[in-house]
Amino acid sequence: MPTSISLRRAAAAALLLLASLPWAKAATLDDLAKAEAALVAVWQDVPLGFRTTTFVADAPQGYGVYTARETNVFAPGEPLVVYAEPVGYAWEEIGDGRFRFGFDVDLLIKTPDGTIVGGRENFQRLALESRARNREFMLTLTLTLDGIRPGDYVLEYRTRDIASDEAGTISLPFTIAEP
Repeated sequence: MPTSISLRRAAAAALLLLASLPWAKAATLDDLAKAEAALVAVWQDVPLGFRTTTFVADAPQGYGVYTARETNVFAPGEPLVVYAEPVGYAWEEIGDGRFRFGFDVDLLIKTPDGTIVGGRENFQRLALESRARNREFMLTLTLTLDGIRPGDYVLEYRTRDIASDEAGTISLPFTIAEP
């Protein structure tokens, strides 16, 4: 039976052998740049959509840094806060190595059967300028509905990409509870 020292030596030798193989070399910044360029190419072929859409318990602290709300039932007058992670949006080159990206957002409130009970065009514009083609971009949309009757509804945000002709929809059912 081999000793623990001989097992450690064998493991160390195997690691050295693996590290010397050409495919085991450390990646370089050039490798990273090539991989990112490939990712951007795929991103540009993906239709505009949303990786995540959810009601949140409080204001998100950053991309992926949120607490999903446990229920879609709200008290009258309670804010409805939506967190969304869009994918497939475009970047507009605006000069000086910078890009602009984001959304114009329209709001609709519907009944479950699709009847529109309220809404607003150009409810919000969410846009950024960056020197990078950011892919970690989040939307935080907050709505307070005063005077709406208790019942079941659908919150719909129609998003229009400001750097392309694409559009997407966030649709979340919710309930306003009896007071």
